[in-house]
Amino acid sequence: MYKTKEKRIKFYKLGTSRNLLPVFCLAAFLCVGCGGTKGGTVSTNLSDGSKVLSMESTAIVDYEVPKLYPNIMVDAAGYRAEGTKLAVVKGKKLPESFVLVDSLSGETVYTGQLQDVRYNEEQGLYSAYADFGDWKQDGSFYLKCDYLGHSYDFNVETGLYERRFSEICQKVMAGCREQTVTYDDVKRVLMAYEWYGEIFADEDANAIPDVLEAVADWIALTESRNLQKEQVAEPGQEAAYAAVLAKFSYLYQKYDKQYATDCLKRASIVFEKTQSTIQKDAESFHALTELYRATGIYSYGKQIAEYKSFFEGHSNITEEVGYLHGVMTYMATRQRVDMDICVSFMENLMARGEKISDVYEEMIHPVNARNNGAEDLLFHVELLACANYVMNNYQYNHVMEEFLHYLRGRNSESVDFYTEDIGEQTKYLIVLSQLVAMKDNLGE
Repeated sequence: MYKTKEKRIKFYKLGTSRNLLPVFCLAAFLCVGCGGTKGGTVSTNLSDGSKVLSMESTAIVDYEVPKLYPNIMVDAAGYRAEGTKLAVVKGKKLPESFVLVDSLSGETVYTGQLQDVRYNEEQGLYSAYADFGDWKQDGSFYLKCDYLGHSYDFNVETGLYERRFSEICQKVMAGCREQTVTYDDVKRVLMAYEWYGEIFADEDANAIPDVLEAVADWIALTESRNLQKEQVAEPGQEAAYAAVLAKFSYLYQKYDKQYATDCLKRASIVFEKTQSTIQKDAESFHALTELYRATGIYSYGKQIAEYKSFFEGHSNITEEVGYLHGVMTYMATRQRVDMDICVSFMENLMARGEKISDVYEEMIHPVNARNNGAEDLLFHVELLACANYVMNNYQYNHVMEEFLHYLRGRNSESVDFYTEDIGEQTKYLIVLSQLVAMKDNLGE
């Protein structure tokens, strides 16, 4: 959506002065009419006996037009009608105000003052925010400022997060049935359901959430495929698959206890296949936490405790997805746990959340952002969602929304980083599920 088309302009380079141009053009025309030399230079006699050498007839210079980006940056996915709405403007000179314009009618519907004007010496640009949160009506709009032009069109929509959440759910469920999802995708879907099961649909009204039925179908197809290949899981992914099976069995037991038990038994078998080849790692840890929560078996708890010395020497364990997901499961289990590990997990998660909250403005600065790309930013948002859930006060809602706005186009090049990749969409699903479930805690 936010790609500038590159245009190539071709022009002929003339090697003569402006006052000789008409004479030269006539002489060149006569030469060509008489079958002049192809290529090389052409010598032309003027009336005063002097000669003019034309440039090569094939001389063409390609000029590539620089990419142009809007100086008013907005969220391509739109803004919640009921929530805060901020755009970013940048330029060597900024006006004092902006206007919100209806895209269909061209009518100006809102006028506001630019806020928080700052100067970036490195880029030589000013930046500021356009706050139009007071505008609550749905529709298609764009922002306009003197000197800067206007933004791309965007929507203001009631229930925006709910719609996006539902659309991603549908795509993920289709991916489950088409076998295009990965183990990590399914783990994220199940984690979102575990946290906020009440917002997941049951469109066939059979008292079983549609997403769990889709995962059940995925498991059945995956088991059939593994049987044909005479394997328990994709090579090297045994621990991840075991974690999925154990998590699903825990969540599905109230709907079909027998099938949930079968999945749990299968999870144990799959995980045992990893023990002779795989050392302690993030995926194995996650599988252990899921198996321990679902079974309460002492040996699983003991193996988790053996990670304790490793965790004490690594303060950044929550930077790996497997450890992060395992941490969330271990702190939620009703089985007996090692309190030292739980306290260490909690402190680590809180410290990471606070650090991200302290530096997020620098990470997504509208003119001079400093981050490691969209994938890394999405992981930071997921980590904040975990911290929000553990603390149960949702203090990072605003920061998470700011990350989403940046990723969806409110960045210096107005790039929408959202793709149709299911794996990426499940990362958005984690955050959107929280924002939908906790909409009363979002900034208004």
